[in-house]
Amino acid sequence: MAIIKSLRWKESFRQNPVYQKFAAERLRALKAALRAEVHGETSEHSLRLATWNIMHFGDGGGYDRTPESMLYIAEIIDAFDLVAVQEVNRDLSKFQELLEDHLGNEWDYLVTDTTGGKASDHGPGNNERLAFLYRRSKVQFCKETGEIVLPDGQEIVAPGATAGTGSKVQFARTPFSVSFRCSWLRFKLCTVHIFFGEGAAGLAQRKDEIEKLAQFLADRQQDEGDAMVRQAKARKWTRPEDARWDSNYILLGDFNIISPEHETMKALEAAGFVAATKTNPSNLDGTKHYDQIAVKSAHPGFKVVKSGVFDMLKHVYRDEDAAFYVDTVKPPIMAIDSKKQPRPRDKQIAYFADTYRKNQMSDHKLLWCELRVDYAEAYLDDIIKAATP
Repeated sequence: MAIIKSLRWKESFRQNPVYQKFAAERLRALKAALRAEVHGETSEHSLRLATWNIMHFGDGGGYDRTPESMLYIAEIIDAFDLVAVQEVNRDLSKFQELLEDHLGNEWDYLVTDTTGGKASDHGPGNNERLAFLYRRSKVQFCKETGEIVLPDGQEIVAPGATAGTGSKVQFARTPFSVSFRCSWLRFKLCTVHIFFGEGAAGLAQRKDEIEKLAQFLADRQQDEGDAMVRQAKARKWTRPEDARWDSNYILLGDFNIISPEHETMKALEAAGFVAATKTNPSNLDGTKHYDQIAVKSAHPGFKVVKSGVFDMLKHVYRDEDAAFYVDTVKPPIMAIDSKKQPRPRDKQIAYFADTYRKNQMSDHKLLWCELRVDYAEAYLDDIIKAATP
């Protein structure tokens, strides 16, 4: 359960009771929506897995989250059991605040170091981190992590490079793979923020990153499964092929995929990954399928039960709330433009819709799926069947 007591003691709320009441009402509405759309549609015995690009999280300046938005972000994350987060900034203070003040000790996390690049010039890595947040009571970290580095000869062709020039690179932002267990299901979870790029060359690199990563993980799954079977045979298991069942791979995050029919999606699927969220657009206007959860399972009981996208701006920072923020909340960043000049009221309304609420929440919706993780009945049925004359 997310911790919401800051709604009483944070200065911005205490000094403005009207704003405090408004935030409490919006938080109640958000809770109700998450109950209806997520918990009301899924089983407590399943794994609720999500991915969310939280735009420039911890980047400060115009992206500095207010106490209000931190409440909302925590409430959304707390509706799930395991969440991959992209665009965590070098400065982890906001991320740690999210854990310590809003999610509490029921949650734990893993986070990468930063990938190189200057945020000011939108360098390829943009000084970003990738992270996993997981609920301790539901998800077990299996003590295995790794950042994906492609072997020699399998690197990505850089924009503008020609065949044979040697102009090849690793990922703009290094993918992050972690081993988890939830109930009966053990799996490798790899999160990404794929290169976006500009023009034909940028798109080519984007596609190549997706394709090379998916094939790398597919090959690793095969090798890993084969090794498990060899070990099982050496131990004289009755059914050694069953050892392969623990080699399940889930690839998720911000792929910058354009549409289900686009070559970027085909690049993801070419290695055998199945997009569990293929039909769920994740940008705010519902036109792009940037974020995806794709699976390549080995366990026969593995199943994606349901998938969805959570549109937070239907419940908080809504279109109809613009006037309230301009007239009552009065964030300084809305009142003054980049040239330090006062913004007229109509421009403030437009700034709220186009910029402020994205910077407080994100320009991506959260994408999620429900995974079956309890295989007990099938296990018992198999034993009964085998023993039946």
